[in-house]
Amino acid sequence: RSSEKRKRYRCVIVLTREPTEEELSALSAQQSVVLKQRTPVRVLHRRSALTRTRTIYTMSAKSISRRCILLDVEAESGTYIKEFVHGDFGRTSPSVGELLRCGADIVQLDVLEVLDSVQ
Repeated sequence: RSSEKRKRYRCVIVLTREPTEEELSALSAQQSVVLKQRTPVRVLHRRSALTRTRTIYTMSAKSISRRCILLDVEAESGTYIKEFVHGDFGRTSPSVGELLRCGADIVQLDVLEVLDSVQ
């Protein structure tokens, strides 16, 4: 790919059940997770129906309430982060919901930083 840019995001995620500390630690330990992302349903009307491979380089998860987590993500530019969280009806795999084996929905998404080419 011509672009090696990465972006850092902060997500507030609501889960369908309370995660254990072990599950959050396991999620945070994941590195270089390769996603298969089909064009999201929400943008299909304006984008080609393709399957893209994108990488989640690092994640850091912490509980902020019983069923709510804060997830910091460093991802390859072009990654559909909302879909990485909820899975988009199986169109993005793996997803946070898949990795935690529960439903996951994103309620807030902020871009923290755009990183230039990583050496």
